[in-house]
This record gives sequence, structure tokens and C-alpha cells, in this order.
Amino acid sequence: MNSIALTQMSAAEAEWAKNQAARELRAAVDALDDARASLRGLADDTAWQSDGVRAMHDALADYGRRTHAEATDTQGRVREVAGIDVS
Repeated sequence: MNSIALTQMSAAEAEWAKNQAARELRAAVDALDDARASLRGLADDTAWQSDGVRAMHDALADYGRRTHAEATDTQGRVREVAGIDVS
């Protein structure tokens, strides 16, 4: 949603849209955090060494790092949405 769309809404509609966007972004952050926790557990479980498992361990650890980065970025979007002036 952009500022042009917000100007075409009533204040109540814009506030509702802002709150809905923030709610959805927070749900995305929660899902990313859950995925990261699961990936961390899987990475820890595969820490023992063998060629195939080592590759899987490295991949899971990388997915965990990238999931954390996405969660951090999405939290930034939550802050942006919260800062939208709808009045």
C-alpha cells in the first residue's frame, strides 16, 4: 500500500489497513523465527561429521542465517508500517 492509496481512504479505513499490515508482518516474523529455531535444532542435530550430513548441516545453518536476516528485515517493515501517518 502506498501513500496515494492511503489518501483515498477514510482515516478509519487507513488505520485498519495499517494495523492489518502490521499484524500480517508480525505473523511473518513469528513464522520466520519458528523456522529459524527449527533449522537451528536440525543443524545442531546434524553436527556430527560425514560428507553428506556435513553438507546438510552447512545448508541448514545457511538457511537459518538467511531466515534470521529475513525476520530482521520484516521487523523493519513492521516499524515502517507503524510509522505511517494515517491522519
